[in-house]
This record gives sequence, C-alpha cells and structure tokens, in this order.
Amino acid sequence: MRIVTILLLLNCTAYANQLNASQIPQPLFLKLGFSSVVEFSENPTRVIVGDSQSFQVEKADKSLVIRTLVSYATTNLFVYFKTAQPKLFTLTASEDANPSLYNKFDLTPPKPILDEKLSDVKSVITTSTKNTKNIFKSGVKLKSTIFDKSKDYLTIDFLISADGKSLIQPKWDLIRLASGKNKIAPFKVWSERKDIQKDSAIKARLIFLRPDIEKSLKNCYIIIPLKGRSDVFHLNLKKGK
Repeated sequence: MRIVTILLLLNCTAYANQLNASQIPQPLFLKLGFSSVVEFSENPTRVIVGDSQSFQVEKADKSLVIRTLVSYATTNLFVYFKTAQPKLFTLTASEDANPSLYNKFDLTPPKPILDEKLSDVKSVITTSTKNTKNIFKSGVKLKSTIFDKSKDYLTIDFLISADGKSLIQPKWDLIRLASGKNKIAPFKVWSERKDIQKDSAIKARLIFLRPDIEKSLKNCYIIIPLKGRSDVFHLNLKKGK
C-alpha cells in the first residue's frame, strides 16, 4: 500500500508540472455525508486525486461528484480536458466546514500569464539622447491586482527592472504584503528569472491566500527586500501612485 501511495504521488507531481504557471488552485470544502458537484463546460478526460482513500470522485458527463470518506483530510485534485487548460483544486474535509455543494466553471482558455506587449515593458525604460541603447531604471511597476470572486486569492502582477550599474537580486522568500501593522507572506511566488541582470526587466507574480485586507487595497503595498542592499523596493498597490 505504501508503494502504491508513493507512485500515486509521483504521478500527481508529474501532471502538476504540466500546469500553466497561471493556474490558481480552487478550494473546495467538504463535509462527511454531503456530496459536492463541480460542473464544467467540457467533459473531463482524466481526473487525478492525491488521496483516494479519503476522497471519492465520480464522473457524471460534464460534472464531477466529490465526497469525503473521512471527517478530516486535505488533498489536491487535477482535472484534465481535451482542449481546455487543466484545473487544479484543493479538497479540504472538516466537520465544521460549510460544504461547497455546487460549483460551475467556464473553461474559456485564459490569457497567457503576463501576456505583455513590448510597449508595456518600455514604460520602465528611458532612451538616452546620446545613443540608441535602452537604459532601464531600477524599480518596480504594478501591472494588475485581481481578487477572485470569493476573495480567496489576491493575484498581483508586476515588473521589476535593474539599471546599468548592477544586477538586482530580490529576496523572493522574504517578500511581504504590508497592510497596517500586518505583514502577510505570499502563498505562491513566480518570476521569469531569479535575478535581474543589468539593463533588463522581468515579469513576476505574487498570489496571496485569503489576505485579511480591504478589497480596495487601501494603504496596502508590497515590500521586496534586496540582497546586498540596505534599501528595499516598495510596490504601491494603487495604480498611479
């Protein structure tokens, strides 16, 4: 049984690596004795659940019927389709849960992650009048802030650039969302590269899980510590600031 479990986890990991970087796990809350239905606009072709001993998943046309077999458990669920991008879920069973009885998902392919035009990146570039070389300014630029409908996730896309003097090495694991006295760590951090070389810019994304902040993001900002430097980058979450 232990070998089977290890193989199942390895299989899940292999499929997880195929997920687009923009995929955000959708939480589903379950309770013993209740069934949860998840409906899609396309028939699922394959379903992989991390813990098949604690959760039961049945296919019904374009829907999945999900049940917990135990009082308390958590796992992940991958759902694959013929044309649409895969969907990732987190399943959480609890006696105190308010079960997610019915959810419907539109599988319209989302835009590629941070699908920026060249003109967007040029907004952090100044052109020298003495030569034609583009010179970047060190700093950060906000691209978008998005709360999902249930306010379970806050997604922040931004650009970070380095000038021609030195590379920039953000301390990605120490990035925090500041809101008053609270400093909130991100649930997930993604960037094109770990370091930003001289005269270059990269795209980055932060995802925060249920941040207890106002949806208006009033007085909220991102703190980005830098290796080898005493100063930090501050990213205001209100465009135009």
